[in-house]
Amino acid sequence: MSKEPSIEIQPEEEDVVSEEIRKLNKSWYTNPYLIVASLILGPATFVGAFFIDYYTVWHSVIQAIVFLISAGFFVILLSYGFNLLWLYSLKKKKNGDYIILTAIQLGVIIPLIVNAVKIIPYISLEKTHGFSIFLALTIVYFIVAGILGTTTYLTVRKIEQPIDTNDYIVYLVAVILGIIFALATYYGVFFFDKFSINHVFG
Repeated sequence: MSKEPSIEIQPEEEDVVSEEIRKLNKSWYTNPYLIVASLILGPATFVGAFFIDYYTVWHSVIQAIVFLISAGFFVILLSYGFNLLWLYSLKKKKNGDYIILTAIQLGVIIPLIVNAVKIIPYISLEKTHGFSIFLALTIVYFIVAGILGTTTYLTVRKIEQPIDTNDYIVYLVAVILGIIFALATYYGVFFFDKFSINHVFG
């Protein structure tokens, strides 16, 4: 049985893909109203969905619909960032890039786990109709941390040995970015947890 040759993106094709992504990102500057609308409506619908009570199945259905609408606006906002990630993924990376990526991922994983552990006691305190916001949040935090843990492992495996320990700039950038992402994740999730606590316990 003959093996099919693996399809790899050639450098010329990479240039074409990169150029198309850059053109797509430039379209953001020609649609400022869509960006402003997404900035307002995305967070507004997301937060507003929390004020829909869970008394009936219809309330939950309405809330799910509102969350889907909110997700649509967030996708519009995040598309620019995802495009940049695509451009970065096409770039040929060196050890320094992998070390920085590892630090960033660890910076997100650690605060997610810390916040997940902190809200576990609220699961038993919350009395609702068969649904716990804190249980859902805990599961989501651990799932995201698990996915990032897997990608971190794969990133570390790509680091070529031996590592140049004299490249202090790379390590400094990695530490700084790791701390920035850790603080942003911790306080972002912390305020989200605080909002949930205030909403449930009033």
